[in-house]
Amino acid sequence: MRIAIIGAGPAGMMCAIKAAENHEVFLFEKNEKLGKKLFITGKGRCNLTNYTDENEVLKNVVGNKSFMYSSIYTFSPFMTYYYFEEEGLRLKVERGNRVFPKSDKSSDVIKIYEKKLRENNVNIKLNTEIKSIKK
Repeated sequence: MRIAIIGAGPAGMMCAIKAAENHEVFLFEKNEKLGKKLFITGKGRCNLTNYTDENEVLKNVVGNKSFMYSSIYTFSPFMTYYYFEEEGLRLKVERGNRVFPKSDKSSDVIKIYEKKLRENNVNIKLNTEIKSIKK
Protein backbone atom coordinates (compact mmCIF):
# COMPACT_ATOMS: atom_id res chain seq x y z
CA MET A 1 0.00 0.00 0.00
CA ARG A 2 1.21 3.54 -0.79
CA ILE A 3 0.53 6.26 1.77
CA ALA A 4 0.72 10.03 1.32
CA ILE A 5 1.31 12.25 4.34
CA ILE A 6 0.86 15.98 3.95
CA GLY A 7 3.03 18.17 6.16
CA ALA A 8 6.53 17.51 7.49
CA GLY A 9 6.09 18.92 10.95
CA PRO A 10 6.79 16.68 13.96
CA ALA A 11 3.49 14.79 13.67
CA GLY A 12 3.81 14.29 9.92
CA MET A 13 7.41 13.10 10.19
CA MET A 14 6.65 10.67 13.02
CA CYS A 15 3.61 9.39 11.14
CA ALA A 16 5.75 8.82 8.03
CA ILE A 17 8.43 7.01 10.04
CA LYS A 18 5.93 4.63 11.64
CA ALA A 19 3.88 4.05 8.47
CA ALA A 20 7.03 3.32 6.44
CA GLU A 21 7.76 0.31 8.64
CA ASN A 22 5.10 -1.55 6.61
CA HIS A 23 4.21 0.62 3.61
CA GLU A 24 5.62 2.80 0.85
CA VAL A 25 5.31 6.38 2.14
CA PHE A 26 5.43 9.78 0.45
CA LEU A 27 5.86 12.80 2.71
CA PHE A 28 4.84 16.12 1.11
CA GLU A 29 6.01 19.45 2.50
CA LYS A 30 5.26 22.88 1.02
CA ASN A 31 8.36 24.43 2.58
CA GLU A 32 11.96 24.01 1.47
CA LYS A 33 12.96 21.93 4.49
CA LEU A 34 11.60 19.46 7.01
CA GLY A 35 10.42 20.71 10.39
CA LYS A 36 10.60 24.39 9.50
CA LYS A 37 8.33 25.46 12.38
CA LEU A 38 9.98 22.97 14.75
CA PHE A 39 13.26 24.74 14.04
CA ILE A 40 12.00 27.91 15.76
CA THR A 41 10.22 26.34 18.75
CA GLY A 42 11.51 27.20 22.19
CA LYS A 43 13.47 30.15 20.73
CA GLY A 44 15.38 27.70 18.54
CA ARG A 45 16.03 25.29 21.40
CA CYS A 46 12.98 23.01 20.83
CA ASN A 47 10.86 22.27 23.88
CA LEU A 48 10.49 18.63 22.80
CA THR A 49 8.09 17.38 25.48
CA ASN A 50 7.50 17.58 29.20
CA TYR A 51 8.95 15.08 31.62
CA THR A 52 5.63 14.25 33.23
CA ASP A 53 2.81 11.74 32.98
CA GLU A 54 -0.23 11.84 30.73
CA ASN A 55 -2.63 13.05 33.43
CA GLU A 56 -0.46 16.07 34.20
CA VAL A 57 -0.34 16.99 30.51
CA LEU A 58 -4.10 16.69 30.15
CA LYS A 59 -4.64 18.92 33.23
CA ASN A 60 -2.95 21.72 31.31
CA VAL A 61 -4.85 21.32 28.04
CA VAL A 62 -7.13 24.26 27.46
CA GLY A 63 -10.21 23.36 25.47
CA ASN A 64 -10.96 19.96 24.00
CA LYS A 65 -9.03 17.44 26.18
CA SER A 66 -10.75 14.48 24.52
CA PHE A 67 -9.03 15.42 21.24
CA MET A 68 -5.62 14.86 22.87
CA TYR A 69 -6.53 11.80 24.93
CA SER A 70 -5.70 8.99 22.51
CA SER A 71 -2.46 10.53 21.22
CA ILE A 72 -1.15 11.33 24.72
CA TYR A 73 -1.90 7.80 25.97
CA THR A 74 -0.56 6.13 22.80
CA PHE A 75 2.75 8.02 22.78
CA SER A 76 3.21 9.57 26.21
CA PRO A 77 5.63 12.34 27.14
CA PHE A 78 7.89 9.73 28.76
CA MET A 79 7.79 7.60 25.60
CA THR A 80 8.73 10.68 23.57
CA TYR A 81 11.64 11.40 25.90
CA TYR A 82 13.02 7.87 25.73
CA TYR A 83 12.42 7.54 21.97
CA PHE A 84 14.73 10.47 21.25
CA GLU A 85 17.27 9.40 23.85
CA GLU A 86 17.40 5.90 22.29
CA GLU A 87 18.01 7.56 18.91
CA GLY A 88 21.09 9.25 20.38
CA LEU A 89 19.73 12.69 21.23
CA ARG A 90 20.95 13.76 24.67
CA LEU A 91 18.19 15.56 26.55
CA LYS A 92 17.88 17.71 29.65
CA VAL A 93 14.94 18.57 31.89
CA GLU A 94 14.55 22.20 32.93
CA ARG A 95 12.21 24.25 35.12
CA GLY A 96 8.60 23.15 34.76
CA ASN A 97 9.70 19.68 33.56
CA ARG A 98 10.35 21.07 30.07
CA VAL A 99 12.61 18.85 27.95
CA PHE A 100 15.22 20.29 25.58
CA PRO A 101 18.15 18.84 23.65
CA LYS A 102 21.32 19.16 25.75
CA SER A 103 22.82 21.07 22.82
CA ASP A 104 19.97 23.64 22.96
CA LYS A 105 19.64 23.22 19.17
CA SER A 106 16.31 22.35 17.59
CA SER A 107 18.28 21.30 14.51
CA ASP A 108 19.48 18.25 16.47
CA VAL A 109 15.87 17.10 16.87
CA ILE A 110 15.26 17.58 13.16
CA LYS A 111 18.40 15.54 12.39
CA ILE A 112 16.92 12.60 14.32
CA TYR A 113 13.73 12.82 12.28
CA GLU A 114 15.72 13.05 9.03
CA LYS A 115 17.81 10.01 9.97
CA LYS A 116 14.72 7.92 10.76
CA LEU A 117 12.98 9.02 7.54
CA ARG A 118 16.04 7.93 5.51
CA GLU A 119 16.34 4.62 7.39
CA ASN A 120 12.71 3.87 6.59
CA ASN A 121 13.01 4.91 2.92
CA VAL A 122 10.36 7.62 3.12
CA ASN A 123 9.99 9.47 -0.20
CA ILE A 124 10.31 13.14 0.76
CA LYS A 125 8.85 15.79 -1.55
CA LEU A 126 9.87 19.30 -0.45
CA ASN A 127 8.59 22.52 -2.03
CA THR A 128 5.42 20.60 -2.89
CA GLU A 129 2.13 22.16 -1.91
CA ILE A 130 -0.93 19.91 -2.03
CA LYS A 131 -3.91 21.86 -3.30
CA SER A 132 -6.43 19.06 -3.68
CA ILE A 133 -6.82 15.34 -3.11
CA LYS A 134 -8.51 12.90 -5.47
CA LYS A 135 -9.12 9.24 -4.81
